Amino acid sequence: MTAIHKKAKAHTNKLTPDKIRAQLSDSSRLLADLTASMVYDNPALLKPLIELSCGDSGPLPQRASRVVSICCCRFPELFKPYCSDVIRNLESLRSEGARRNFLLILAEAPVKLTKKDKSLLINLGFDFMTGNFSIAVKVYSMEILYKLSLEMPDIGVELSNLIENSLADSSPGYQSRGMKILKKLQRSNFK
Repeated sequence: MTAIHKKAKAHTNKLTPDKIRAQLSDSSRLLADLTASMVYDNPALLKPLIELSCGDSGPLPQRASRVVSICCCRFPELFKPYCSDVIRNLESLRSEGARRNFLLILAEAPVKLTKKDKSLLINLGFDFMTGNFSIAVKVYSMEILYKLSLEMPDIGVELSNLIENSLADSSPGYQSRGMKILKKLQRSNFK
């Protein structure tokens, strides 16, 4: 354990929201990983990080949500108590980076969703894909909708149509993911 890790571990239980803000002073991966290791030692720190993520726009919500995504993609069970609240707040987030990081968790981590959460994610996913959002938000929404289509085939048909209709006017990243999702949908007979 390095001296930095020992110092961080010693201060883990003393972290306040102001100290968390100070901990997120830059956007380096090293600092994000260090903060994530603090959360692993004290999972209660996840709550103030999520609250900070849902705050104002600017770098702090994006940095806090990055730490949350690092933690929850590695240990999805950490996200369970906050999942429904995060989904309800996705649309109103002021930080596009925070939205992207929360969608990353929902796209990649095996998170159990309630029927209400699934319904809300379906609506939000299609809104994000058709709205004026970043490519990452659209791509993660596409992945989430694909996963939901495995349980609800009608979603797959709608998703397939949306992807096909938007491929020509989209970025290379969107096209690449769109083609991969279309192939998965075709294998699942949603086409």
